[in-house]
Amino acid sequence: MSASDKPVIVLSRCLAGENVRYDGSNAYDPFVEKLLKYVDIIPVCPEVEIGLPVPRPKIIVVKENGYKVYQPETHKDLTQPLKDFSYKFLSNLPQTDGFLLKSKSPSCGFSGTKTYKTPEGKGYIGRRKGLFAMAVKEKFPYHPAADELMLKDFYKKYIFLTKLYLFFYYRIMETEQFIREFEDILILFSKKGTQEFKKNPTYQNFLRIFSRNISEKWLNNKIPDFKGKILTSSEHKKYIIFPEELIKE
Repeated sequence: MSASDKPVIVLSRCLAGENVRYDGSNAYDPFVEKLLKYVDIIPVCPEVEIGLPVPRPKIIVVKENGYKVYQPETHKDLTQPLKDFSYKFLSNLPQTDGFLLKSKSPSCGFSGTKTYKTPEGKGYIGRRKGLFAMAVKEKFPYHPAADELMLKDFYKKYIFLTKLYLFFYYRIMETEQFIREFEDILILFSKKGTQEFKKNPTYQNFLRIFSRNISEKWLNNKIPDFKGKILTSSEHKKYIIFPEELIKE
């Protein structure tokens, strides 16, 4: 068990204010700045970790027998170094409650990463995930995982923060107390999964509660005018289990 008394997240170093992006800048985000008061972080920049300098020529994701990463200017194939780092890093993590990474990044993006047909960056085919983000979703499919652009959306932010704190409280609390305090929120994610977890409170059954993708539509079907009620109704404040500052706009 981590000695931390706060949720622990893996955070892109550029979002933490470090000047490690390809152009030597950081990626300041006001929400991340607020979040940093309430979490402990494990910083990561896969591109720097595999030895790329700051600044550096851009890298791109290419759909080629799966997905690969190339650096067009140098003609380098960086796929294997990035994969090797990703799996080693993720396999050696201490207990972690979630992931918040840089959007659009060829390594870290959970959304919006431009993807091409050729190593030269020709034949744009759409937006996918970065290679490190793919490894995160493969190894931690149920953990809260997002990039900063996804969290501009109120509902995605609510779901991310709620899962983050549920993972944290599950890690530090006695199981009976955890279920007693958070059963209503767990049911919000999965009634059937929560029932199975109560009968057999294993870690795997806890994870299965989050196997369904929860959306704005899902939350509003469960609680009509979900956003308005949890922000203004004292009866529904129980659905905010994280610092309220983080959800207010």
